[in-house]
Amino acid sequence: MSNTRARPSLLALVAACALMLPVAGAEAQPFNAWMTLAGHPSHGYIEVASAAALNPTAGFTFEAWVNLADTGGGCSSIAGKNWQESWWVGICGTTLRSYLKGSGTNYTIGTVPAGEWTHIAVTWDGATRRHYVNGELAGSQALAGPLPTSAAPVRLGSDVAWQFTPAGAMDEVRLWSVARSVEEIRAAINQPIQAAEPGLIAVWALDATPEDVVGPHDGTVGGTGVGALTFPVAIGCSSTDEILCVRDRFAISASWRDHEDTTGAAQVVPFQTDESGLFTFFAPTNWEIQVKVLDGCGLNDRYWVFSAATTNVFYRMEVLDVEGGANKIYFNYPGPPAPAVTDVNAFATCP
Repeated sequence: MSNTRARPSLLALVAACALMLPVAGAEAQPFNAWMTLAGHPSHGYIEVASAAALNPTAGFTFEAWVNLADTGGGCSSIAGKNWQESWWVGICGTTLRSYLKGSGTNYTIGTVPAGEWTHIAVTWDGATRRHYVNGELAGSQALAGPLPTSAAPVRLGSDVAWQFTPAGAMDEVRLWSVARSVEEIRAAINQPIQAAEPGLIAVWALDATPEDVVGPHDGTVGGTGVGALTFPVAIGCSSTDEILCVRDRFAISASWRDHEDTTGAAQVVPFQTDESGLFTFFAPTNWEIQVKVLDGCGLNDRYWVFSAATTNVFYRMEVLDVEGGANKIYFNYPGPPAPAVTDVNAFATCP
């Protein structure tokens, strides 16, 4: 087991300067506030009392936004219900690992970089386990069912049988009794879930509270080193080679990965307006993304994010409202031409 480090993103650098206080109102992605963990040797977690519903046996999905570093000397627990008996999800170095049928059933695949907000998902449909990172399939493995049950509580940030807490942050943790498809994962990857849905067991939004926002599975904070963060606020932003600032408050950045797995940071085209701008990936003369933020406050009390792209490679675009303390992350997946973004509910941070 090894431990590597990735280059921090714009979002990670901003979040590192955030204030330790609850959030009021502003939607963000990660959403509102999020749980912070000091990491081993501190041992902090949220514990949810055992219940039959927390032992899905015919289908399974665990989802979360994480920004974590493995401090457990080999593996750290993101969440679990006793890895020796039931399900567990964690990181080993910077690799996603899961147990679904107790000891001896581990599967380890999918890079989860330290210092960057990353969406992870582990699914099982009765025959196959799948790991997803940022909505992309990292790998799959045949695994026969049913899944076993355990009387242990669920812990977020720990496990009763592996009490090694990672360092960093977690948000919007979801547990399902069905295997979510890749289309379903992607459709809700940057939207909070606040109401019951078929197969949804619990959503721990971690907005400075351990409550389950859709069901009865509230948690309690245990151990030490558990806190809450939100995005800091600023009076404005400035454009750089890699950050596009529009409306003097929306700092936009992007990164890309081509079909040969070469990666890079998108570069800002010097020409821009107050509302919009352009990014290049491979060459200054080859524009890849146009993005704009519109003031829809008079229509639906939101700022809108629109973008169009002339590419079919993977990219991740982050839009940070530095004045409102909110963020949205948008992904394009490789293969077909990138669809337009028309997010008219992007930021509830008016005026």
